[in-house]
Parts: sequence; C-alpha cells; structure tokens
Amino acid sequence: MAQTTILEKLKEELRKIEEMLAALESEKKRIDEEYSAVLNEENTIFEEMRHCRDQYRYNQLEIRFNAISRRRKEIESRRSEIERKIKGYSEEKARLQMRIEYLKPKT
Repeated sequence: MAQTTILEKLKEELRKIEEMLAALESEKKRIDEEYSAVLNEENTIFEEMRHCRDQYRYNQLEIRFNAISRRRKEIESRRSEIERKIKGYSEEKARLQMRIEYLKPKT
C-alpha cells in the first residue's frame, strides 16, 4: 500500500515535469523564432552598412546595428537559460522514470 502511494506521487511529479518541459519547449520555439528574426535584421543592417557611402546614413545604421546587437545578445542569454532549464527537467524526468520503473510491482 505504501509503495502505491509513493508510486502515485512519483507519477504526479512526472506529469508536472512533463508539463513544464512542454511549456519550456514552446517558449524555446518562440525565442528561436524571435532570434532568427533579429539575426536577419542584424545581417541586413550590416550589409547595408558595408555598401553605405554617406557618413550620416552610416552613423544612423551603426546606431540601429548596435541596438539590434544588444537585443540579439539578450535573446541569446534567454535562449541559453531556457536550454539549461530544459536539460535539467529532462534529466529529472529520466531519473523519475527510472525510479518509477524500479518501484513498479513485477507481475
């Protein structure tokens, strides 16, 4: 009887971890889309800067480029944080699954 309650608690914990993993995966997907959009914009501005001959226009582009670069770096840090969380939850999920398999009655 005591093992079944422990097993039920572990399964509930596993379910919560799977929900968190799904939420983190969707967040990572959203961040990846945002990152690729910012990276494309950064590349576009950089190419425009390479071909620019007007100093005033070049300074405007440089300011935009610096702002976009800061934004890209912020997104990269959020992205790496999400990836670390996903890795941690995945390891926790695997550990719980192994423990559940071990505690299941063998019939």
